[in-house]
Order: sequence, then C-alpha cells, then structure tokens
Amino acid sequence: MAKANTKAANSNGIVRFFTGISGYFRNVWIELRRVVWPGPAEIRNSSVVVIVTLLFFIAFTSLVDGAVTYLVSLVGRIGG
Repeated sequence: MAKANTKAANSNGIVRFFTGISGYFRNVWIELRRVVWPGPAEIRNSSVVVIVTLLFFIAFTSLVDGAVTYLVSLVGRIGG
C-alpha cells in the first residue's frame, strides 16, 4: 500500500512539473507578444552607435597600449 501512495505521489509530482513548464512557456509567449519590437530606423541608429563606440574604444585601447609599450621600453633602456 505504501508503494501505491509513493507511485501516485511521484506521478502527481511529474504532472505538476510538466504543468509548471508548460505554464512557463505559455507566459513567455504572452510576454513576447507584448514586446514593442524596434523598427528598422531604430535598429540602424542603435547599430551605428554600437559601431562608433566600438571604434572609439579600439582607438583608445591602441593608444594606451602604444603609450605603455613606449614607457616600458624607456624604462628598459634606462635600467638595462
């Protein structure tokens, strides 16, 4: 009799698990329909901002790297 109750409890747990998963995906689908997706102009503007920012940080990192490399080489000449 204990095994029958355990089996029923296990199958009930499995059903609740899959019910919870299906409820989760149902809610995700509802939220995705509520999203205001960006238009082509907004995507283009955001892409330009990202690319310009990326180019700025590439240039900044390269300048700092060059300056640090130069300073380290100066210290190497002085100490060596």
